[in-house]
Amino acid sequence: MELMATEFSPLRDKFKSDAFIQLADRVKELTESEYYVDLNKRLKELTSRVREIKSVTIGVNLDARLRPENAGVLSINNEKFKSGDLLQKILRLDFKTDEYTCIASLQPFNKSNNENQQNALNYAFNNALNTVFKSSMRSWKKVVQAYVLENADFLIKLLPEIEFLVKTTELINTLKSSGNELCFPKIQPIENKAFNVKNIYNPVVAYKLSEKMVENDFCFDENGLFYILSGPNRGGKSVISCAVGLTFVLAQLGACVPATDAVISPVDAIFTHFPTGSEDTIDKGRLGEECARLDEIFNDVTEYSLVILDETLSSTGSFEASYIASEIVCGFSMVKCRGIFSTHLHELTSMLDEINEKCVADGGAKIDTLVAGMEEGERSFKITRKKPDGRSYARDIASKYGISLDNILKKISKK
Repeated sequence: MELMATEFSPLRDKFKSDAFIQLADRVKELTESEYYVDLNKRLKELTSRVREIKSVTIGVNLDARLRPENAGVLSINNEKFKSGDLLQKILRLDFKTDEYTCIASLQPFNKSNNENQQNALNYAFNNALNTVFKSSMRSWKKVVQAYVLENADFLIKLLPEIEFLVKTTELINTLKSSGNELCFPKIQPIENKAFNVKNIYNPVVAYKLSEKMVENDFCFDENGLFYILSGPNRGGKSVISCAVGLTFVLAQLGACVPATDAVISPVDAIFTHFPTGSEDTIDKGRLGEECARLDEIFNDVTEYSLVILDETLSSTGSFEASYIASEIVCGFSMVKCRGIFSTHLHELTSMLDEINEKCVADGGAKIDTLVAGMEEGERSFKITRKKPDGRSYARDIASKYGISLDNILKKISKK
């Protein structure tokens, strides 16, 4: 409450949100109330009592052979005890002996104790102090609990919201410090299925790398509500697919998005299908497990959903996978949802004209293709809306890492 009163409430006149203004007013009302002021005063008195403890006087009972039988705290003092050594008395110019002057040190209580001994000593003293303060703390606890339940429980309920604001601000500040831009999206009705974003990038990757990311333009429209995204391995297909999904999430949380300009219609759900190490593969096999998860998506997906598929059906041969993938893509076309299918199945892109002809005739949405680019054998991470050239780019990547026939023959000849 004190933190909110000193740091948050003074900003009241700068807020535009009705909810923030009401929160600032509520905190001000509570912290200025007579009950709160009195409660805070009592709290300070209690904590000062604890903080003023400088030493305790302990008593130890001995048996007939001078062995300790039991020990306890005799008093709690706000002064530290003084050494009884003559040298210390001379340095202090204090030769008197009183209840705060030590006449003999208990040698086991020093820095040479092992950790267990130190913990045992701390535990014993803490228990003794708890006993002394138990009655006052018990009554204080009831007062505080009653106050929280009556007046401040709303702050406890707000903790997840406050954490969200703090973490989102941290994300935004980190991205901006790395040169990445953000903007607040223009929201359109869900029926428009709009998504037109300039210079989109993946905020998670940018946050981890702490540097400016490669940006792309991305949109869903009447010529491409669903995309088949192909290109080289590690060419940015998964990164851009996740970037699209995260942009929807951030926009619908009310946060700014990783782009320079964005027009977005909300989605009613986001469905993802990524490779997984699910235990279902034991009973169903990897292909069976993938198909089961796809079936679950079709149970719930609507035309206002977003679907992101990443390397789906990679667990089987390209011929079988391309056939199943064409059925899946046709299904999403008929649903008319927005989506991305990131894949190495280049056979699927060659079937696209046939798929579109069939689906559009039956009332489905048009499907288009995206390609993750390569420039002179290097991955550019630029996503282009065009038809793929039919290559998997495997040769370019293999050559980059020295896997070509010429290089292999050179290595063999050296043996």
